[in-house]
Amino acid sequence: MLINGYIAPAQSPSTMVTKEEKKKILHAILVSPDFKDSKRYQDLLKYLVEETLAGNSPKEITIGMQFFGKDASFDPKDDPTVRVYLNNLRKKLEHHYLTTDQSAPFRLEIPKGHYQVEFVKSPEKPPPTRTSPVNWRWLAGGGTAAGLILGILIARIAFPSSDFPAVAKPGLIWNEYLVDGGRPTLILLGDFFYLYERPDTGKAGRFIRDLNINSVDDFRQVVRRDPSFARKYVQADFTFLRPSASWGLASILPILQSSPKGYTLKLASQFAIEDLKTNNVVFIGSFKSLFNLKKILHLFHIDYNLSPASFRLTGLDSSGVFSAGNIGGGNYEQDHAVIAKAYGPEGSTIILLLGFSDTGVIESAKAITDPEIMRKISEKLPQIREDGPFAFTAVLKTEGINQSIFKYEIRQIVETAPSMMRPEADSSQTR
Repeated sequence: MLINGYIAPAQSPSTMVTKEEKKKILHAILVSPDFKDSKRYQDLLKYLVEETLAGNSPKEITIGMQFFGKDASFDPKDDPTVRVYLNNLRKKLEHHYLTTDQSAPFRLEIPKGHYQVEFVKSPEKPPPTRTSPVNWRWLAGGGTAAGLILGILIARIAFPSSDFPAVAKPGLIWNEYLVDGGRPTLILLGDFFYLYERPDTGKAGRFIRDLNINSVDDFRQVVRRDPSFARKYVQADFTFLRPSASWGLASILPILQSSPKGYTLKLASQFAIEDLKTNNVVFIGSFKSLFNLKKILHLFHIDYNLSPASFRLTGLDSSGVFSAGNIGGGNYEQDHAVIAKAYGPEGSTIILLLGFSDTGVIESAKAITDPEIMRKISEKLPQIREDGPFAFTAVLKTEGINQSIFKYEIRQIVETAPSMMRPEADSSQTR
C-alpha cells in the first residue's frame, strides 16, 4: 500500500481482528457441540490463544511442559503427545467450521507445522447450484462427509433431472411430512461410534470399534464401571457411516423433495432431543447407531439387544421376537428390518428405518417408498382412517448381498398408538 510515497507493509488477517473480537471467536468455538463436552481440548485451545495474544509463539516442547505437565526429560521425538493432540484439535476445528452456520468474517486456524493460532478471513460461500429447501450445513461430519455427499450423488445419478420426480401418492405414512403448514424434516443418518486406543510411549495409537459402545453415554457407563478403561481408551474425533445410510437417503429424498418446509441432514451422533421441538424426524441406520434416539424408542414399542442381535415388540407374545440371521458384512445377509412411525414430544412425527445390517437398512428405506406398502398396512390395520394420524411398527425379513436385495417378507405389522397394541398375522407376501 502506497501512503505519501511510503510503501506500508501489508497487514495480516490476524492484525485486522481486535483482541475482543478474537475472544468472541474463541468463545463461540468453546460452546459449540464439538468442544462444549471436551474440556481437555477447550483448555488446550484457550492456552494456545492466550499464548498467541501474549505475543508468544508456542513450541512443541513448551506446550508439552507447560500444558501437559511433562518434566525436563520430555523429548518430542520420543513422546508424540503434543502432535497427537494438536492434530486432533485441528480436526475438531475443521469439523466445527464444516458443520456450523458460520457467518463471521474471521475464523480461527492452527496452521500445520505451527502451534501459533491465526485468525483468518472466512472463505466466501459458493453460490448455490440449484434451488432447494435443503440446509447443506449438515452435509459434513468429520470423516463422514464423503458418505453424506455420496448419498446425494447416488440420488442425483438415479434422478438426473434438475429436480427429483414427484412420487405418486406416497400414502398416509408421509402425511405429516408433506402437509402445508407442517414442520421441516430432519433426516438423521446413523453413524458409528469409534474409540481411540491410547498409545504406549513412542508408539502410534489405533482406532477401534467396540460393538457394545455405540455412543458417548455408553462410553461413560463403561468408564463408571471400570475407571481404568478411560486410561486406555478415549472417544475418537470422528464417526463412520455405512453405505446403507447413503443408499437409504437416496430412496426417500424423492418423497421429501416436495415437503413445503424442506429438509435438513444431520448425523445421528449430533442429534439432541431438543431437535424434536421444531422438526419432524426420519432416521436411517442401524440399531447400533441410534445414539439419543434410544431414549424415545419406547414410543415404537421396540426393545433390542446387540448380542445376540435381536429385537422384540413389547406388549406382544414370544412371536414378537426377531433375530438377525446371517450378517456377513457385505456378503450374503439375512436380517429383520423395521419401519416404524410414532408421535413424539412437542407434536413431532418420527419415522425409524432400522436394521442390523446394510441389507435391512436399505430395504426398510426402499419399502417405505413402495406404493404397495400402504396397501399392505391398510389390510392389516383396517381401522386406519384416511383423514386421521396413525402410528405403527412393521417388521420385514430381508435377504441380499451388498446393496442388492433379493426379497423381503412382511412378518409383522402392529399399530403402536397408546392402548392399541395388537398382534397381527404374519404376511407371506414376498417381492
